[in-house]
Amino acid sequence: MSSSSSPPHQSILPTIPKSDLDACQLEQEHVHKVYNNIAHNFSDTRHKPWPRVVEFLRSFPSHSLILDVGCGNGKYMNIRNDLMMIGCDRSEGLLSICRDRQYQVFLSDCMNIPVPTNMFDGVICIAVLHHISTENRRLMALKEIVRLLKPGGQALITVWAKEQEVENKKSTYITNKNTKTCPVHTKNEQTNEIIIHTPRTEFQQPDCLVPWTKPTEKLLRYYHVFVKDELEHILSHISQVKIINSYNDDGNWCIIFMKMA
Repeated sequence: MSSSSSPPHQSILPTIPKSDLDACQLEQEHVHKVYNNIAHNFSDTRHKPWPRVVEFLRSFPSHSLILDVGCGNGKYMNIRNDLMMIGCDRSEGLLSICRDRQYQVFLSDCMNIPVPTNMFDGVICIAVLHHISTENRRLMALKEIVRLLKPGGQALITVWAKEQEVENKKSTYITNKNTKTCPVHTKNEQTNEIIIHTPRTEFQQPDCLVPWTKPTEKLLRYYHVFVKDELEHILSHISQVKIINSYNDDGNWCIIFMKMA
């Protein structure tokens, strides 16, 4: 990664993955390494739980067993003291923060979670799936969540939306303008490079690199921003799924589904 405060030259930008190996390398460099690097800085910006995630968690009976896939700093782990909450994440840095807070967490990739089938009453996966760089891998992650649910169990998935204006209402993300301007980067069609997104603006491409600025460097996080009905399309490949609700929540596509018997 570049040590300067400006985005790296386009010649070193990653490209759209063509294989599973390419996808693993992209996610390792621009998701896993970055979040370990920024764990404490990132956690300091993540305090307030999203109301509709809280609403979902409040819908479960007492003593339900809930898994938070991609739990981050654990901000949803103590919403209800009468739930049995377990979290997993790919970032050791964020898991360390959770352990300091006495939360029950473990290290895991979301496509291969080492727990038994039919174990959880509910699963949340908040702002995680958009860091997975191919549709097949996103399908693998959703299949894994379905595997872990008990029949009748429900999951809530949220991802960043490409559409940051829905029904003539702009999201907080683009109305809360950044005072600093970033140079606009365009996709190189010959190399299929992934563009650097300008923060607080509309997304130009589904696959992009979103800067995270530290005092001495700018790190680039990979995102696949979802278009309307894309989550539904992926879930349509899983026969055990019944969609309960889907909605847009301030620039995020969200879906609640049940695992059928």
